Amino acid sequence: MRILLWNCCNGFGDQSKIDYIKSFNPDIAVIPEIKQKNIDQIKPDDSVWITNNHANPIPKGLGVLGFNGYKFTRLPRDEEMEIFIPLRVIKDSFAFNLLAVWNFYYASKQGRFKDLRGPECLEYSALRHYQPMFSDPSLIIGDWNLGPTFSQPSFLKIVDMASQSGMKSIYHEFFKLPHDQTNHSTFRQIRKGVPLLHHLDHIFGSKFFYENISDFLIDDFTNVVRSDHAPVVLDININKQI
Repeated sequence: MRILLWNCCNGFGDQSKIDYIKSFNPDIAVIPEIKQKNIDQIKPDDSVWITNNHANPIPKGLGVLGFNGYKFTRLPRDEEMEIFIPLRVIKDSFAFNLLAVWNFYYASKQGRFKDLRGPECLEYSALRHYQPMFSDPSLIIGDWNLGPTFSQPSFLKIVDMASQSGMKSIYHEFFKLPHDQTNHSTFRQIRKGVPLLHHLDHIFGSKFFYENISDFLIDDFTNVVRSDHAPVVLDININKQI
């Protein structure tokens, strides 16, 4: 099974971005900043899409796309948690829970988490709220807008909260790195001609996933098509029976 995580940066404006995402041949794709109309262009077997920008007539959102027969069942969702999507992923006899994430840090647009910081902020509250779904096998995948090189204390708290549910950072498990370090960047921002590089896109997995990693890839920015994020690709050997 191949899982793709890619913040596509304001949707799919031309065919080159569609060709790029298809070049990875994912079974499941978690795509922050995708627009709803883009989903028909990509033609997945199944999809779920949510936005929090209801004032925009063509807003960006978070999309989860299934290919090669992978389908989704929506699980109960707190509508004020922007944007966390709980799903059951199913293909034939194989199934697992997935929490897809496009985290706005303290920049929620409405509801009880708007502008909220501190221990009750959205990202911590969402992990507590959805903790019951993190039985093995399960994944948490998304753009967290924090990481080992940006808002490190918050990232380490996320890592700790995930670990309390038996979930590990797949990147750090695969590359055998401590959680406060990274050898890759998934986000590139240019300010005054100087690139700022951070690792913001993360996958957390339960025991089944971190024990069955076939490969883990972060594409080089020289290959990335019109986005400030690099794709993250996780290959899992699912031949082992749950």
